[in-house]
Amino acid sequence: MSRFFQNVDDSESSDSDFSSSGSEFSEEELQQKPTGGAGNNRFARAGLDLDSDSDDDVKRVVKNPKEKQTEEVVKLSQNILKAIRADEWDDATDNFNKLEASVTKLKKILKGSSLPTVFIRCLVKLEDCTGKDGLSKEQLGKLNAINARAFNKLKQRLRKSIKPYASDMKAYRENPVDSAEEDEKEAESESEDQAVPAPAATRAERAVPASDSESEDSYWGSDDSDESESESDDNQQVGFSRWLKKTPTKAETKKTKKERSQRSTPAPQAAAAADDEDDGFTTVGKGGKKVEKPTVSAESLNKSLIEINMARGRKGTDKKETVAKLELLLSVAGNALQQCKVLMALASAQFDESADLSHMPTEKWNAVQSTINRLLEVLEKNHQVSIYETADAHDDDSDIKYSGEPITLRGSVISLVERLDDEFTRSLQNIDPHTPDYIDRMRDSLPLYLTIARAQGYFERAEQEDSLCRIVSRRLAHLYYRTDQVNDQFEATAASLHVSAESKIVPPSVRGNTEATIHGLCTFLYQHADSLLRIRAMLMHVFNHALHKRYYIARDLLLMSHIQENAHQADVSTQILYNRALAQLGLAAFRLGKIREAFDHTMELMSSGHQRELLAQGVGQQRMQQQQTFANEQLQRQRQLPFHININLELLECVFLTASMLIEIPFMASANANPEARRTATCRVFRRMLDFNERQVFLGPPENTRDHIMASAKALADGDWVKSRDYIQAIKIWSLLPDSQEIKDMLASKIQVEALRTYLFTYSTQFEAVGLDDLSAMFELPRNKVYSLLARMVYQDELQASLDEVSGVLVFSPANFEASSRLQQTALMLSNKANQFADINERVFELKINGGYAPGDRQQGNTDQSGRAQGNDRDSRSSFQRSTGVGGNNAGGRDGQRNRNDASGNGSNRNSNSGRNNRRGNNRRGNNRR
Repeated sequence: MSRFFQNVDDSESSDSDFSSSGSEFSEEELQQKPTGGAGNNRFARAGLDLDSDSDDDVKRVVKNPKEKQTEEVVKLSQNILKAIRADEWDDATDNFNKLEASVTKLKKILKGSSLPTVFIRCLVKLEDCTGKDGLSKEQLGKLNAINARAFNKLKQRLRKSIKPYASDMKAYRENPVDSAEEDEKEAESESEDQAVPAPAATRAERAVPASDSESEDSYWGSDDSDESESESDDNQQVGFSRWLKKTPTKAETKKTKKERSQRSTPAPQAAAAADDEDDGFTTVGKGGKKVEKPTVSAESLNKSLIEINMARGRKGTDKKETVAKLELLLSVAGNALQQCKVLMALASAQFDESADLSHMPTEKWNAVQSTINRLLEVLEKNHQVSIYETADAHDDDSDIKYSGEPITLRGSVISLVERLDDEFTRSLQNIDPHTPDYIDRMRDSLPLYLTIARAQGYFERAEQEDSLCRIVSRRLAHLYYRTDQVNDQFEATAASLHVSAESKIVPPSVRGNTEATIHGLCTFLYQHADSLLRIRAMLMHVFNHALHKRYYIARDLLLMSHIQENAHQADVSTQILYNRALAQLGLAAFRLGKIREAFDHTMELMSSGHQRELLAQGVGQQRMQQQQTFANEQLQRQRQLPFHININLELLECVFLTASMLIEIPFMASANANPEARRTATCRVFRRMLDFNERQVFLGPPENTRDHIMASAKALADGDWVKSRDYIQAIKIWSLLPDSQEIKDMLASKIQVEALRTYLFTYSTQFEAVGLDDLSAMFELPRNKVYSLLARMVYQDELQASLDEVSGVLVFSPANFEASSRLQQTALMLSNKANQFADINERVFELKINGGYAPGDRQQGNTDQSGRAQGNDRDSRSSFQRSTGVGGNNAGGRDGQRNRNDASGNGSNRNSNSGRNNRRGNNRRGNNRR
């Protein structure tokens, strides 16, 4: 052996090479005896001749894909079992992920054959460890954070992964002896892993002859090894060349390049290549996921549908691919039952496809609508099929045998229709209303209304009362804000297509009469719906009546319902509908000339300063102190109504300010007879605007609606009713009303009447009487109308006057002359305040001189203490007065003395009050400095 190691020392390989390879090969393997007729020199040459071509003749073991995948599955399963015993759940999770991919490939290769037993045993072990009787709380507490997270993740994932292997796991639990061989292999591999490698042998130890060591057996000369026999037959494959790195051949290089190119090939090219070569390769799509060629039929439709529904909502699920699969399933559906199942799933998948967007695109919305219409069509043709939310699920494969008997499916048609309606509203909210796109989108409102009407017919036939109430409310929501002319077109189109022709709620006899149609829908909701839908139906009914100038019906309906008492407790959408009904009711009253009623209906809404938010027509500008959160602002934007449903806020403000002007200006003029009118205001908003307008230094010609109304109010206060009328009629917003000319004429008449009232209030203190003919000529009013107006004012005590019917004169009462001018009014007010101030000072002085007691209390105390002395004084005083006869003068002297004392007391009080005021002023200035 010395020559062997001497030759090794003389070769190009150094001792460091042996020491570096000692970790892979044990000392015994390096000191084996060669076999065959060749000596040690030939053994060393064969082992160290690196430049020879002996590598080309090395025999390799070629394994088929089945053996390769089986070994990989066995290896990963064993690694998982080791990790479980060591509580290394992080490694177990990683190996389990790899194991799932390998088992999938192996199942495809085996084509129904049994899987390795160690794999089934691994699944059973995992289920036992992650089940209820698995790891205890103490064991889980000992795990670190990484392993604890991995354990929970593996526990959740294992529930779905072991379902396909439930039968195999059950068989293993019944007969666990089948895995005895796997236990031995596992124990051997575990012992090899736990064995400590021997340290690298020194050169002196390697030089010891093999004959000196009896424990060393010849590895190369062993007859039990097949590999040694093959090597002894081959003269070139001997020695160390078996363990050296082999140079890849040309065929292996080509194979490696081919595999790399296939991994980097895009999905379409990979699919094309798979058509040419399908030997062990799998077609992959986006993200490296397996793409299976869809092979569906009516028999396997139910199974495929269940798989698609289970995959919905999972991370990484391709929504477009799901829709494509469902469309393919729809094409192979064999009967109405299968069609209904697939159509409901398809509509839901189409909604999910655009769930992440702000609104559904028009193309996808049209696709969903066609799907729902097709579902309703199938239900209309097959009355025996019904869809209920509480029905039992039909997940078996008996659908293909369906022969037309009555059956109920689990689903919700009303949810699909409501979602379709909501998506249409969202799209209108996100489109600019001033662009042609909004008009194009509005064209879909008619097809949507027809879909809702068809759904109503189905629910009536199926007798689903809850869903019927909800769909009737949706239909009413599409009708109440439109005029009768537009609604007649909708109903005519629905009648031409025979939509809900057998409806009992809206019978064919009332078709063409929109008022009767809306009345029928509302009446049904009043009788069958819950409280919320009844309230909404009532408000929509009120809005529609007010829109068509049926004010008295709408007002009585609102008052009898008592909605205004509990409106603040309703949800936000119902409160918005209530505000819209009030606003429309105010507009209807104004169109009929009911100025006071129009003012009452709109005052609370317009005085709030948040008209946009209350009517859900936008988000107003918030002050710095009222900055709202982003979430609240988003909620307000989601509650906004589409632009075509909005009430014109400028028109509403114009109506409110005009009604305020006609009420407030005569009330302000009545201050001559009613001093409180100057301090109190009927409408603070209008009074504030008028005061601001009067404080302006320079006022140009009116430009907007508010300027016209302020200019008209000032002219009306001055008595120039013609100018006031011209300003009001010059407002362009009146053209938005259907009867604008009638409204202008009504306003002109109202201005004449209020101008007459303002004139009488202003100059009632200047005249003793005024003729009816003069008033009629001045304000261009008929004499009988002037007479009725004056009679009403006198009757309501607005004027202190009387009517002389014979002479046709209005005679003012002398009480009006007490305050004939503003100067006299100011003087009277000043005298009244002075008297009040004098009374207050006198009371304060009496308290001061009595020691803080009231005069009566002070006298009562003195009487109790010295009643006899005071009686003597009184008797002596009275006798003195009787003897001298000058009691009156003395009394007068006492009164004069009291007056002087009062004067001095008032003066002292004034001085003390002025001193306190000065001190208060100094304190305020000091606080301001601080």
